[in-house]
Amino acid sequence: MKNKTLILILAVVLVLIIGGVLLLSGKGVKKETPLPETTTTVLEETPTTESMVKEKTPIEIAFEKAKDVEIKSQKAKDVDAALRPILKSVFDTVDENGNTVSGVKMTEEFGPMLSYVFNRKLTETERDAIMEGLEEIGAKAIDTTDKVITVQKGSSTWVITFYLNNDNKSGLEITF
Repeated sequence: MKNKTLILILAVVLVLIIGGVLLLSGKGVKKETPLPETTTTVLEETPTTESMVKEKTPIEIAFEKAKDVEIKSQKAKDVDAALRPILKSVFDTVDENGNTVSGVKMTEEFGPMLSYVFNRKLTETERDAIMEGLEEIGAKAIDTTDKVITVQKGSSTWVITFYLNNDNKSGLEITF
């Protein structure tokens, strides 16, 4: 039994040694041959209708994919009834035919939180317009940072988190 084990170990060591020698000497390894140089001709591109179409931003793509969901709880409906008209006044646009194009979707109701997405980047200008609209309906800012504003409306306190100056996501979340 000991002899068989010793022979097996010696055989494995011998295979490893031979493999290492072949690998280091380059034998058995295929060498790459350089490809002959070729010249390439650059053709001028003529604009096509595809290349003339403006490429969509991640915000526009996310907005198109988002679904405006139905609100279930009464408290969430009350918050949405106060907030959505303000958001629509900031983000809705009118197309060349005079039709209103929605720029706001409420995408999630999660307990005491609503999530909204917008059709374009949310900047300080839009944030300030939203805050002015909230003040017009009687909400007062009681704590403010760049991206999070806590407001008091009657006996309710809302915490609004803005996705401010974000190139990939535009929207806000409001907790009430």
